[in-house]
Amino acid sequence: VMQELGLVGLRIQRMPNESDLEFGIPSQYSYMTVCAPSCHDCSTLRAWWEEDEERRQRFFKNVMESDELPPDQCVPEVAHF
Repeated sequence: VMQELGLVGLRIQRMPNESDLEFGIPSQYSYMTVCAPSCHDCSTLRAWWEEDEERRQRFFKNVMESDELPPDQCVPEVAHF
């Protein structure tokens, strides 16, 4: 319905609509969708990245598709992804 009306959708990457996913995959969202890494209901990207090592590693592997270890700090390359 939103596409038919020309309305932009909003997705929070760490709150995906799909119950089997931990993170949304922005490249799979429709063209008319804005993706945000966080919102008022969750911590900032930098906060969770630097505080939750296990989740950071899952994000780096599953979303960024990297088998390398992620950086400990939320560097610009992570934030711009």
